[in-house]
Amino acid sequence: MDERNNEYGNGGFEMIGEKDDNPFDHAGGTQKKSIDKTYRESTQKEYEEITLKFGKGLVGDTFEGKDGNLYTEIKIPNPDKNDHRPWQTFVVKENHVHVNQFGKGMWVKLPADGHTTVRRNVKTGVDEQGKPTWGVEKTKVSNGELKKMVEAYKERYKEQERGSVRDMIKEKKPIVDMQKPSTKPHDRSMGMAI
Repeated sequence: MDERNNEYGNGGFEMIGEKDDNPFDHAGGTQKKSIDKTYRESTQKEYEEITLKFGKGLVGDTFEGKDGNLYTEIKIPNPDKNDHRPWQTFVVKENHVHVNQFGKGMWVKLPADGHTTVRRNVKTGVDEQGKPTWGVEKTKVSNGELKKMVEAYKERYKEQERGSVRDMIKEKKPIVDMQKPSTKPHDRSMGMAI
């Protein structure tokens, strides 16, 4: 028993009848709890996350990195339809890519104040056989900018939708204004007879 007391304090057991002079444990442990809570709050990193949403077709291959972790490549379509260069890509850990609740898309959460490296294959020249040679162009972008790049399809869709609805209203307004309201009552029985 003496060896354990010397080596491990009191052997992991509290002695009955001894007064514990620990200032953090008095009054029911309230001071200790408040210090623990303050410590946990100060050590936890709180940061905002942003969610990138994209289609399943933009998820590329999964591969093993040099560090042994699995990574998935995500493709970023060119925002301009006339841009025929290869699409840009970025890489995230495989377990960070999730299927959307409704099964039609995918999503990834990234730190809002972080940066991601975006890559694009670029033609660097032609070799002696006449085949093109390729290199990799790397660009570091903020995750906020990456979200705009990945979700550029939403803006294109909104612009197309807005333009077509406005044009449709402009086309239909003169036709509607020229029409007179019908004074004839509707007869549902004729529709049922057919």
